[in-house]
Amino acid sequence: MLLAGAVAAFRALRASPLAPPALADLGPLAPEIADIVRQARESVAQDPRDGARWGRFGMVCEANGLMGAARTAYANAAAMQPSEAKWPFHLAAVESRLGRTDDAVRDMRRAIDLNPQYAPAYWRLGLWLLDENQTAEAARAFGRATDIDPADRAGWIGLARVYLQQDENERAAGLLERLVASAPAEGYTLQLLGTAYRQLGRTEQAASASQVGAKNAPQWGDPWTDEMLAFRRGYAALLKDATAYIVDGRFPQAIGILETLGREKPDDLVLMAHLGQVYVAAGRDADGVSLLEAVVAREPDRFEARVDLATGYMHLGNLAKARAEADRAVALNGSYAPAHETLGLIEWRSGDTRGAIAAFDRSVELDPRNARALVWKAMAQTNEGRAADALATFERAARTDPTSVDAWIGIANARMSRHDLSAAEAAVRNAERLQPGRPAVKATGDRLRSLQTAAGRSVTPRPR
Repeated sequence: MLLAGAVAAFRALRASPLAPPALADLGPLAPEIADIVRQARESVAQDPRDGARWGRFGMVCEANGLMGAARTAYANAAAMQPSEAKWPFHLAAVESRLGRTDDAVRDMRRAIDLNPQYAPAYWRLGLWLLDENQTAEAARAFGRATDIDPADRAGWIGLARVYLQQDENERAAGLLERLVASAPAEGYTLQLLGTAYRQLGRTEQAASASQVGAKNAPQWGDPWTDEMLAFRRGYAALLKDATAYIVDGRFPQAIGILETLGREKPDDLVLMAHLGQVYVAAGRDADGVSLLEAVVAREPDRFEARVDLATGYMHLGNLAKARAEADRAVALNGSYAPAHETLGLIEWRSGDTRGAIAAFDRSVELDPRNARALVWKAMAQTNEGRAADALATFERAARTDPTSVDAWIGIANARMSRHDLSAAEAAVRNAERLQPGRPAVKATGDRLRSLQTAAGRSVTPRPR
């Protein structure tokens, strides 16, 4: 029926094609978007029977906040290209933003009918169904998304929200812990994990997770939406997009936007520092160092850039320059915890374990939620032969962040060194629950099983 209706609409449009709206009807256009909107509109005017042109016009309008025009354009595109799933997908997204949830659900189902292998269509549908309290249907949609693309975190996060809504808090916490452990911490996931912990009565862990994830909106991304966002214009809007990509760990997309903005504003120091930081985070250390050197040469007191520059130098093996930049950052702002953490890593690599421990201590003193610095400190204590201190620090890290696999591995190894195999087994189980496929987790589990066999103990089964 949906296809028949689309074909009928297509025939009607072919017989009497619609004209695109006049620019004046779109309302006042900001100078930075006027050209791209005008060009997309003129393209439609040249051939109003071309669904792809209507679709491009819709993406330009949606990307730049012209939602009414985008909705009309996508509807025309969907009618003229009834087999293209992208147009009802985008139409549904716009309808959701306009508060037309029933229409959004209908059109997203249509997109799924046309392309049943596009996972983001399912999890977006699931989000809207969950907002309507249709939890069973939402769970099916999220589950289908994870079946199609297990690497897409959005489907799993959606399932966790279903579990929370159904008061299955233990199940939600377990899933969210695995998500947090499998990638750099993302704020919205930590917010949900804090909610699960709170409902389970784990108040200390709830407070830690909620604080780290505070005020972070969910980052929902997919290739079709990225294609639409590429038409966005305006410095502030694009910088916001780049920041969202960084939070989501999607560095290539963020770099693409920041490089484009950099060509438009080559003397913008804030932009240069931001791009340099992302280069270093993405492993492009030489590019990052070059850019950050220019930043601190022009503005020597920019301490955040000096920390990023120190990290880049450290990755490149230039520890003398790394140390100088970290020292300068600490001198500029002694209360900036990342400066002390970075200094600790540099000291450690330079062979000064005591200096590293002191720097990690200062970082944690300034930011008690930083479980990563606690893990670094515990590792350094282990290297110094301070086994009891290392165990206590690893345990503090695990209390601060129960999803820190490195903390659980550290606890397991420390407990095995003390022949406390029962406590080691509990730590290994936590690590295996969070990241069963990680080589370090497997090696720790194998070591435990070897010790259990030698001691004539019941052997912990390997995770499946």
